[in-house]
Amino acid sequence: MALSLLTFLAALLGYREHCARRSLPQIYYADFEGEVMQVGSTYITRRSSRNGSTQSIVCFPGFLEDMRYFQDLYRDSDAELILVNNANYHFPFTAPGEAINAANLDWPENPFSVGAIEHDAFYLGLILQRLTTGQDIVVHGHSRGGAVILDTGRQYPALAHSGNRRVSAILEAPVLPQATTAGNGSKALQHRLSCYLMPIAFSRWRHISEDRILKMPMMQPTTTRKTELCRSLFSVSKDYRTCVRQVQSIVKWQRKTSIEVFDHFPNITVVIGEKDGTLDRKSMKISAESGQSRNNGVSILETTGTNHLISLEKPEIMHALVQ
Repeated sequence: MALSLLTFLAALLGYREHCARRSLPQIYYADFEGEVMQVGSTYITRRSSRNGSTQSIVCFPGFLEDMRYFQDLYRDSDAELILVNNANYHFPFTAPGEAINAANLDWPENPFSVGAIEHDAFYLGLILQRLTTGQDIVVHGHSRGGAVILDTGRQYPALAHSGNRRVSAILEAPVLPQATTAGNGSKALQHRLSCYLMPIAFSRWRHISEDRILKMPMMQPTTTRKTELCRSLFSVSKDYRTCVRQVQSIVKWQRKTSIEVFDHFPNITVVIGEKDGTLDRKSMKISAESGQSRNNGVSILETTGTNHLISLEKPEIMHALVQ
């Protein structure tokens, strides 16, 4: 009996490590016109402004999302559009070997590990400093991307207070300091267990069906575009170790980061869904209100008929924020 149990545990450990470490081929591709850059394991795209626009929009997606999350939302905008991928995620638009313009970015080495919120924030700060050309800059982050934006402000405190340009932040259904994930996901035991089993579960869901994805709590309400993008949630990362590190970073960042992180942008709009199947809505709102008490440039927009993916559910709400 003991030998059988040890054999089972060894097999489970081996299978888990195989699922976590194996390199995952890309499944989904889409079209995009613009300049493509790569720094480290991070991909960046830039579409030039049109019709004399002096606005730049910089977007960072959430956990298990790539640049396509913002593609439809800003397709018709005249602003310079910069989309940033989570580090170590597949470039979603074309085969990288064909599309990457080997831009010689003379950037400092990233001191943070891939998967950490701080790692992506380090590059986002450099993007805002060195790649944006507009005088009116909007940086839009969804879910984990909201935390990346706030940490960018922490790492680059002078960034948003330049007298030469206006920088504002939109945090959509964001990961916020002192908030939690939905349900019991932030509790120690459940967090450790979910991180351990995540590579196995994601491997099984890699080719998830439309019927199954529609049963997930975050999927109501749904749209055709939302369903299309959510089917690729478990196939955007190059390996599942990155996903585990990201979840660990989210929970750690929420616990250790103080409300003072709201201080670094003069204008922040926190957009909250009517319900949220991914992050805890109540603690999200409390965090945003705490930030508002410190920074009168923080505003809170509570929406209706929405869940966690507001840009895909009610894009008109997000459009109104960047006019």
